Amino acid sequence: MIDFFVSLPTWMLIRVFGMSAYIVLFLGMALGILYSYPQWKGARKAQMLRWHKFANITGTGLALLHTVLLIIDTFMPFDWAELVLPFSAKHNPILNGIGTLALYGLLLVLFTTDIRNMLKRKVWLAFHFLSYPIYILCVCHGFLLGSDSKLGWVSFMYGATVLILIVLTAARFLMVPRKRQLKSVHVSKQL
Repeated sequence: MIDFFVSLPTWMLIRVFGMSAYIVLFLGMALGILYSYPQWKGARKAQMLRWHKFANITGTGLALLHTVLLIIDTFMPFDWAELVLPFSAKHNPILNGIGTLALYGLLLVLFTTDIRNMLKRKVWLAFHFLSYPIYILCVCHGFLLGSDSKLGWVSFMYGATVLILIVLTAARFLMVPRKRQLKSVHVSKQL
């Protein structure tokens, strides 16, 4: 059985799971931002929430596989302590530590979402907004440490996904929710 695992193309699988995790988590982030747009209603909004949750759970699972495969990799093996303790890796401790923190962050956001009903909305929202710095950690880990980052299409992927999330976030903050519009109209009429 051990021979089977050691004979796997682990370095390729680690890379594939890492980039797949990044892309799926990007989709989860994009769907989460789009979900917050005020124009989405009813069944379409509910469907978007389901896909948002699915993408984030799947992306986190892929990130866990990316991490666990490092144990059996023969090219550059990691031990459990290097994977669990941030910044303790022998090879590139800073960037690997950033990846470890990002994984912990993903797990924290998923956990707090699971117990959302037990938290005050502001507390849950504060944890949920950690998705932005966690995403930045994922970008830094993947782009700066990834062995494929020198390839043009991979660099383009990172740049395009970051730009898309910036545009979606900026557009969201430029949209004034209907409640705020009504309050500002009410206040201006009183003046």
